[in-house]
Amino acid sequence: MKTKKKHSLFMAGYTLLLFVLFVVACNGTQTTTKTSTETLPTPVYTLSTDTVPFRFDVSNQAKFSSQQTKKNEYFCNITYPALNAQLYCTWHRIEPIDFSIVAEESHRLVYQHTEMATAIKEHLYANDSSRVYGILYDIQGNVATPLQLALTDSNSYFFNASLYFNSVPNADSIAPVLEYIRKDVVRLMETYRSR
Repeated sequence: MKTKKKHSLFMAGYTLLLFVLFVVACNGTQTTTKTSTETLPTPVYTLSTDTVPFRFDVSNQAKFSSQQTKKNEYFCNITYPALNAQLYCTWHRIEPIDFSIVAEESHRLVYQHTEMATAIKEHLYANDSSRVYGILYDIQGNVATPLQLALTDSNSYFFNASLYFNSVPNADSIAPVLEYIRKDVVRLMETYRSR
């Protein structure tokens, strides 16, 4: 009889312990996720500098810088100091005959991640009125560049951008920040104009 009572008390205590651990684990997960997404500020957008032959909206949470390396080539960086991330961009003047070569090289660079990526999703973009066409690549998994994009008019320029985090790639830990920056990248695509 005493053994049966001890067993019942043990099971009740064990069940209570499991319940407490479950509640603590759930609350810990919820708090972490909630805090990491709620602390990201709402961006305000302004047009990038006019010192380069292209323009697009840039978030006030980012710093835009550019430089010309060759006559028909520019580099620009969109840095997120508070988020430990940077979007590296290049712009090339091209001839129509070079388009397929440049497009294939851009595609090849994305698919170099195949070994580490769990999936690569392509999102086509087209704005006929401004003649801007492109692809946004979502590269999932623990990869160095989880977002890449290419924009072009298929005739005179080719614009590439790759997002890097200044940390070891961990898809779970960067997910909220990646989602936040992805909205800026989509805004970049939608407002992009080449001159």
